[in-house]
Amino acid sequence: MKVLVTGGAGLVGMALRRHLEAAGHSVLATDIANFSRHDPDLVLADLDDHVRLEQMVVEGGVQAIVHSGGISGPLMQRETPLNVMRINVASTAFLLDLARRHSINRFLLMSSHVVYGHSDKAVISEEDAVHPGTTYAASKVAGEALVESFAREFGVSAAALRLTRVYGPHRRANCYLRQAIEDSFAGKTTIIPCDTSFPYHFLSVEDVAGATLAALATEKLEHATYNVGSGEVLTMDAVRDTILATVPGARIELVEGRDPAPEVQNDFSLQRLAEDAGWRPHYPLAAGFADYYRRALADGKVMQ
Repeated sequence: MKVLVTGGAGLVGMALRRHLEAAGHSVLATDIANFSRHDPDLVLADLDDHVRLEQMVVEGGVQAIVHSGGISGPLMQRETPLNVMRINVASTAFLLDLARRHSINRFLLMSSHVVYGHSDKAVISEEDAVHPGTTYAASKVAGEALVESFAREFGVSAAALRLTRVYGPHRRANCYLRQAIEDSFAGKTTIIPCDTSFPYHFLSVEDVAGATLAALATEKLEHATYNVGSGEVLTMDAVRDTILATVPGARIELVEGRDPAPEVQNDFSLQRLAEDAGWRPHYPLAAGFADYYRRALADGKVMQ
Protein backbone atom coordinates (compact mmCIF):
# COMPACT_ATOMS: atom_id res chain seq x y z
CA MET A 1 0.00 0.00 0.00
CA LYS A 2 1.23 3.55 -0.78
CA VAL A 3 0.68 5.69 2.33
CA LEU A 4 0.95 9.46 2.69
CA VAL A 5 2.05 10.43 6.21
CA THR A 6 1.75 14.08 7.22
CA GLY A 7 3.81 15.22 10.17
CA GLY A 8 6.38 12.76 8.89
CA ALA A 9 9.24 14.32 10.87
CA GLY A 10 7.37 14.29 14.16
CA LEU A 11 7.20 11.84 17.04
CA VAL A 12 4.31 9.82 15.61
CA GLY A 13 5.25 10.31 11.97
CA MET A 14 8.80 9.01 12.37
CA ALA A 15 7.59 5.84 14.08
CA LEU A 16 4.84 5.35 11.51
CA ARG A 17 7.31 5.57 8.65
CA ARG A 18 9.57 2.97 10.25
CA HIS A 19 6.72 0.54 10.98
CA LEU A 20 4.98 1.00 7.63
CA GLU A 21 8.17 0.35 5.70
CA ALA A 22 8.97 -2.68 7.86
CA ALA A 23 5.52 -4.05 7.02
CA GLY A 24 6.22 -3.69 3.28
CA HIS A 25 4.28 -0.50 2.60
CA SER A 26 5.59 2.37 0.50
CA VAL A 27 5.62 5.69 2.36
CA LEU A 28 5.42 9.28 1.18
CA ALA A 29 6.23 11.51 4.16
CA THR A 30 5.82 15.26 4.40
CA ASP A 31 6.39 17.87 7.09
CA ILE A 32 7.06 21.58 7.38
CA ALA A 33 10.66 20.99 8.56
CA ASN A 34 13.21 18.20 8.94
CA PHE A 35 14.41 19.51 12.32
CA SER A 36 18.05 19.55 11.17
CA ARG A 37 18.06 15.84 10.42
CA HIS A 38 19.43 14.35 7.21
CA ASP A 39 16.15 12.95 5.88
CA PRO A 40 16.22 12.63 2.09
CA ASP A 41 12.92 10.75 1.99
CA LEU A 42 11.00 13.61 3.60
CA VAL A 43 9.16 16.10 1.38
CA LEU A 44 9.16 19.58 2.90
CA ALA A 45 5.72 21.08 2.45
CA ASP A 46 3.38 23.23 4.51
CA LEU A 47 -0.10 21.85 5.19
CA ASP A 48 -1.40 25.00 3.51
CA ASP A 49 0.38 24.04 0.29
CA HIS A 50 -2.62 22.29 -1.24
CA VAL A 51 -1.13 22.15 -4.72
CA ARG A 52 1.96 20.28 -3.49
CA LEU A 53 -0.03 17.88 -1.33
CA GLU A 54 -2.40 17.03 -4.16
CA GLN A 55 0.53 16.53 -6.49
CA MET A 56 2.02 14.04 -4.02
CA VAL A 57 -1.25 12.13 -3.83
CA VAL A 58 -1.78 11.99 -7.59
CA GLU A 59 1.77 11.39 -8.77
CA GLY A 60 2.55 9.06 -5.89
CA GLY A 61 -0.49 6.85 -6.43
CA VAL A 62 -1.42 7.25 -2.76
CA GLN A 63 -3.87 4.66 -1.44
CA ALA A 64 -4.10 5.75 2.21
CA ILE A 65 -3.54 8.95 4.18
CA VAL A 66 -2.44 9.10 7.81
CA HIS A 67 -2.77 12.68 9.05
CA SER A 68 -0.44 13.16 12.00
CA GLY A 69 0.66 16.68 11.09
CA GLY A 70 -0.41 20.03 12.50
CA ILE A 71 -0.34 21.48 16.01
CA SER A 72 0.51 18.47 18.14
CA GLY A 73 -0.67 19.20 21.67
CA PRO A 74 -2.64 21.50 23.99
CA LEU A 75 0.49 23.36 25.16
CA MET A 76 1.59 24.26 21.64
CA GLN A 77 0.70 27.76 20.33
CA ARG A 78 -1.69 28.39 23.22
CA GLU A 79 -1.42 32.13 22.61
CA THR A 80 -2.56 31.80 18.99
CA PRO A 81 -5.83 29.83 19.16
CA LEU A 82 -7.01 30.92 15.73
CA ASN A 83 -3.83 29.52 14.23
CA VAL A 84 -4.40 26.20 16.00
CA MET A 85 -7.89 25.97 14.54
CA ARG A 86 -6.78 27.09 11.08
CA ILE A 87 -3.95 24.59 10.83
CA ASN A 88 -5.61 21.55 12.40
CA VAL A 89 -9.13 21.88 11.07
CA ALA A 90 -8.44 23.23 7.57
CA SER A 91 -5.75 20.63 6.88
CA THR A 92 -8.05 17.80 7.95
CA ALA A 93 -10.84 19.09 5.72
CA PHE A 94 -8.53 19.43 2.72
CA LEU A 95 -6.94 16.00 3.11
CA LEU A 96 -10.35 14.38 3.55
CA ASP A 97 -11.47 16.07 0.36
CA LEU A 98 -8.37 14.70 -1.38
CA ALA A 99 -9.40 11.27 -0.15
CA ARG A 100 -12.91 11.84 -1.53
CA ARG A 101 -11.85 13.16 -4.93
CA HIS A 102 -9.12 10.60 -5.53
CA SER A 103 -10.90 7.55 -4.10
CA ILE A 104 -8.32 6.98 -1.35
CA ASN A 105 -8.92 3.64 0.36
CA ARG A 106 -8.40 4.76 3.96
CA PHE A 107 -7.99 8.01 5.90
CA LEU A 108 -6.80 8.10 9.52
CA LEU A 109 -6.64 11.20 11.70
CA MET A 110 -4.38 11.27 14.75
CA SER A 111 -6.69 12.73 17.41
CA SER A 112 -6.32 12.87 21.19
CA HIS A 113 -7.83 11.78 24.48
CA VAL A 114 -8.05 15.47 25.44
CA VAL A 115 -11.31 15.69 23.46
CA TYR A 116 -13.06 14.16 26.51
CA GLY A 117 -11.97 16.96 28.85
CA HIS A 118 -12.37 16.38 32.59
CA SER A 119 -14.33 13.20 33.28
CA ASP A 120 -15.68 11.52 36.42
CA LYS A 121 -16.24 8.26 34.57
CA ALA A 122 -14.35 5.22 35.87
CA VAL A 123 -13.76 4.06 32.28
CA ILE A 124 -14.14 6.38 29.29
CA SER A 125 -15.45 4.86 26.07
CA GLU A 126 -15.90 6.35 22.62
CA GLU A 127 -19.64 6.59 23.33
CA ASP A 128 -19.02 9.21 26.03
CA ALA A 129 -19.57 12.89 25.26
CA VAL A 130 -16.63 15.10 24.40
CA HIS A 131 -16.01 18.27 26.42
CA PRO A 132 -12.95 20.05 24.97
CA GLY A 133 -11.27 22.33 27.48
CA THR A 134 -8.66 23.86 25.16
CA THR A 135 -8.56 25.21 21.63
CA TYR A 136 -6.36 22.28 20.67
CA ALA A 137 -8.96 19.82 21.99
CA ALA A 138 -11.69 21.72 20.12
CA SER A 139 -9.65 21.49 16.91
CA LYS A 140 -9.51 17.70 17.33
CA VAL A 141 -13.25 17.50 17.98
CA ALA A 142 -13.81 19.49 14.80
CA GLY A 143 -11.46 17.20 12.89
CA GLU A 144 -13.29 14.13 14.16
CA ALA A 145 -16.61 15.66 13.09
CA LEU A 146 -15.19 16.13 9.59
CA VAL A 147 -13.99 12.51 9.55
CA GLU A 148 -17.46 11.27 10.42
CA SER A 149 -19.20 13.62 8.00
CA PHE A 150 -17.01 12.63 5.04
CA ALA A 151 -17.61 8.98 5.89
CA ARG A 152 -21.38 9.45 6.06
CA GLU A 153 -21.86 11.90 3.20
CA PHE A 154 -19.23 10.72 0.72
CA GLY A 155 -18.40 7.18 1.77
CA VAL A 156 -14.76 7.91 2.63
CA SER A 157 -13.36 5.07 4.75
CA ALA A 158 -12.10 7.23 7.60
CA ALA A 159 -11.56 7.17 11.35
CA ALA A 160 -9.85 9.12 14.12
CA LEU A 161 -7.51 7.53 16.65
CA ARG A 162 -7.75 9.15 20.09
CA LEU A 163 -4.23 8.79 21.44
CA THR A 164 -3.33 9.21 25.09
CA ARG A 165 -0.04 10.79 26.24
CA VAL A 166 2.48 9.64 23.61
CA TYR A 167 6.21 9.28 24.33
CA GLY A 168 9.20 7.95 22.44
CA PRO A 169 12.11 8.90 20.17
CA HIS A 170 11.81 12.21 18.32
CA ARG A 171 9.45 13.82 20.84
CA ARG A 172 10.45 17.48 21.07
CA ALA A 173 7.57 18.83 23.16
CA ASN A 174 7.61 18.71 26.95
CA CYS A 175 7.71 15.16 28.35
CA TYR A 176 8.77 13.97 31.78
CA LEU A 177 10.12 10.71 30.34
CA ARG A 178 12.29 12.47 27.79
CA GLN A 179 13.48 14.94 30.42
CA ALA A 180 14.47 12.13 32.79
CA ILE A 181 16.66 10.53 30.12
CA GLU A 182 18.25 13.85 29.14
CA ASP A 183 18.90 14.72 32.78
CA SER A 184 20.46 11.31 33.46
CA PHE A 185 22.92 11.86 30.60
CA ALA A 186 23.77 15.28 32.06
CA GLY A 187 24.01 14.05 35.67
CA LYS A 188 21.10 16.26 36.73
CA THR A 189 18.09 15.67 38.94
CA THR A 190 14.72 15.71 37.19
CA ILE A 191 12.19 17.87 39.06
CA ILE A 192 8.56 16.91 38.40
CA PRO A 193 5.77 19.13 39.79
CA CYS A 194 2.73 16.92 40.30
CA ASP A 195 -0.25 15.83 42.33
CA THR A 196 0.72 12.28 43.31
CA SER A 197 -2.89 11.11 42.95
CA PHE A 198 -3.23 12.38 39.35
CA PRO A 199 -3.76 9.57 36.79
CA TYR A 200 -1.31 9.37 33.87
CA HIS A 201 -1.85 7.45 30.62
CA PHE A 202 1.53 7.17 28.90
CA LEU A 203 1.43 5.55 25.47
CA SER A 204 4.49 4.27 23.61
CA VAL A 205 4.76 5.54 20.05
CA GLU A 206 5.41 1.90 19.13
CA ASP A 207 1.84 1.09 20.15
CA VAL A 208 0.56 4.09 18.19
CA ALA A 209 2.23 2.65 15.10
CA GLY A 210 0.80 -0.80 15.79
CA ALA A 211 -2.72 0.56 16.19
CA THR A 212 -2.37 2.58 12.98
CA LEU A 213 -1.20 -0.42 10.96
CA ALA A 214 -4.11 -2.46 12.33
CA ALA A 215 -6.59 0.26 11.37
CA LEU A 216 -5.09 0.50 7.88
CA ALA A 217 -5.26 -3.26 7.36
CA THR A 218 -8.87 -3.69 8.51
CA GLU A 219 -11.19 -4.21 5.56
CA LYS A 220 -13.98 -2.11 7.05
CA LEU A 221 -13.84 0.29 9.98
CA GLU A 222 -17.14 0.05 11.81
CA HIS A 223 -16.70 3.26 13.80
CA ALA A 224 -15.41 6.80 13.29
CA THR A 225 -13.43 7.08 16.55
CA TYR A 226 -11.16 4.73 18.48
CA ASN A 227 -9.38 5.09 21.81
CA VAL A 228 -5.71 4.11 21.70
CA GLY A 229 -3.90 3.71 25.02
CA SER A 230 -1.52 1.48 26.92
CA GLY A 231 -4.20 -0.08 29.15
CA GLU A 232 -2.40 1.29 32.23
CA VAL A 233 -3.36 4.02 34.69
CA LEU A 234 -0.31 5.21 36.63
CA THR A 235 0.43 7.72 39.36
CA MET A 236 3.63 9.72 39.14
CA ASP A 237 5.06 7.63 41.98
CA ALA A 238 4.75 4.57 39.74
CA VAL A 239 6.20 6.47 36.77
CA ARG A 240 9.17 7.53 38.90
CA ASP A 241 9.75 3.94 40.01
CA THR A 242 9.79 2.79 36.38
CA ILE A 243 12.31 5.46 35.43
CA LEU A 244 14.57 4.62 38.37
CA ALA A 245 14.41 0.91 37.57
CA THR A 246 15.37 1.55 33.94
CA VAL A 247 17.89 4.39 33.92
CA PRO A 248 21.09 3.85 35.93
CA GLY A 249 21.92 6.91 38.01
CA ALA A 250 18.60 8.66 37.36
CA ARG A 251 17.48 11.06 40.09
CA ILE A 252 13.82 12.04 40.26
CA GLU A 253 12.33 14.53 42.70
CA LEU A 254 8.57 14.92 42.89
CA VAL A 255 7.43 18.30 44.17
CA GLU A 256 3.99 19.67 44.85
CA GLY A 257 2.31 21.05 41.76
CA ARG A 258 0.05 20.04 38.94
CA ASP A 259 0.43 18.74 35.44
CA PRO A 260 0.35 21.33 32.62
CA ALA A 261 -2.62 19.37 31.19
CA PRO A 262 -4.54 18.85 34.44
CA GLU A 263 -7.88 17.43 33.25
CA VAL A 264 -8.57 14.20 35.14
CA GLN A 265 -9.38 11.08 33.12
CA ASN A 266 -9.39 7.79 35.00
CA ASP A 267 -9.24 4.98 32.45
CA PHE A 268 -10.06 4.30 28.81
CA SER A 269 -11.86 1.43 27.15
CA LEU A 270 -9.80 -0.06 24.32
CA GLN A 271 -12.41 -2.63 23.38
CA ARG A 272 -13.64 -0.98 20.19
CA LEU A 273 -10.34 -1.15 18.30
CA ALA A 274 -9.76 -4.67 19.64
CA GLU A 275 -13.08 -5.82 18.20
CA ASP A 276 -12.89 -3.93 14.90
CA ALA A 277 -9.18 -4.32 14.07
CA GLY A 278 -7.81 -6.93 16.47
CA TRP A 279 -5.43 -4.46 18.10
CA ARG A 280 -4.35 -4.46 21.73
CA PRO A 281 -1.43 -2.59 23.33
CA HIS A 282 1.91 -4.37 23.66
CA TYR A 283 3.96 -1.79 25.54
CA PRO A 284 3.20 -1.11 29.20
CA LEU A 285 5.34 1.74 30.48
CA ALA A 286 8.07 -0.57 31.80
CA ALA A 287 8.59 -2.09 28.33
CA GLY A 288 7.99 1.06 26.30
CA PHE A 289 10.24 3.26 28.39
CA ALA A 290 12.99 0.62 28.39
CA ASP A 291 12.82 0.55 24.57
CA TYR A 292 12.94 4.37 24.48
CA TYR A 293 15.99 4.42 26.76
CA ARG A 294 17.80 1.75 24.72
CA ARG A 295 17.32 3.81 21.57
CA ALA A 296 18.64 6.92 23.32
CA LEU A 297 21.72 5.02 24.53
CA ALA A 298 22.39 3.67 21.05
CA ASP A 299 22.17 7.19 19.60
CA GLY A 300 24.14 8.78 22.43
CA LYS A 301 21.33 11.28 23.06
CA VAL A 302 17.57 11.59 23.14
CA MET A 303 16.57 11.70 19.47
CA GLN A 304 14.67 14.86 18.59
